[in-house]
Amino acid sequence: MIGQLFRHTKVFSCSSHPSLASSIATSLSCPLIPVNLGTFSNGETKIAPLSSVGHGEHCIVVQSAQTNDQLMETLLTIQACKQVPGTFVSAVLPWLPYTRSDKTEGRNYPIGSRLVCNMLEGAGADHVVTVDLHSPQIEGFFSIPFSHLQTTSLIAEELRGRDVVLVSPDAGAMKKVSALSDLTGLPFALIHKERCPESGQISRMTLVGDVMGRGAVIIDDMADTCGTILKAAQLLVNQGGAATVEAILTHGILSGGAVTAIEGENSLSRMCVSNSLSQTGNMTLCRKLSTFDITDLI
Repeated sequence: MIGQLFRHTKVFSCSSHPSLASSIATSLSCPLIPVNLGTFSNGETKIAPLSSVGHGEHCIVVQSAQTNDQLMETLLTIQACKQVPGTFVSAVLPWLPYTRSDKTEGRNYPIGSRLVCNMLEGAGADHVVTVDLHSPQIEGFFSIPFSHLQTTSLIAEELRGRDVVLVSPDAGAMKKVSALSDLTGLPFALIHKERCPESGQISRMTLVGDVMGRGAVIIDDMADTCGTILKAAQLLVNQGGAATVEAILTHGILSGGAVTAIEGENSLSRMCVSNSLSQTGNMTLCRKLSTFDITDLI
């Protein structure tokens, strides 16, 4: 746990995920301090002075920033903590924003994840903690201590005692699926995905492996619009002959109409995501959605 090496630790909860911040504070047996956030009349973010920060304390700033405003909240909170001499600031960002912008795709193309890393360091973060990066190469963008936590062991617990086939929905998830197969002894299959060069839309999906008459579990690091996951579920049932299909993923972004699409897709019986992002509202709208807890990882 990140707070065990420090005598005085406090957890500061930004706006995105107060329940996770509370769980972390309870696990560390340390105070939870909600950050008092607001906006100026022109829309700029402001935070109230953090009078609870003491000299030489360890400040854990918890935020899963999905919006630019939430990223700014994080930066301001880190900087406010660093105004007190001797503080050590750990930025706990289970979902690190802009991780899909991890490389240049042409001349003059920005790398958003590197910019986010530079801003976190510039704000004064001494240590960054995140979970299941979409692109592990982002670790190299930091020059400060960085902890990349993996949910593999937690997902393995979710699968314990089950007779299912693990499915990688694309080549990018294959490393995680292979690691889970080694831990659980379960077989796996792969879906080869091709996209149209002009539109970027999925043009063809091909199943490699046998799921006939078996339960299939799709494994991935994130689900945003859920287009890939739902198409994979349809393929597994209609062409692969899977008896049931569910998905276990780390980050449930679930933007746009994803929640409605999950609820209405007959091929997918269940989706389980971690609580790296708050799912309270989504779970009231979708009976298929459940979560597993990452607090003990942190």
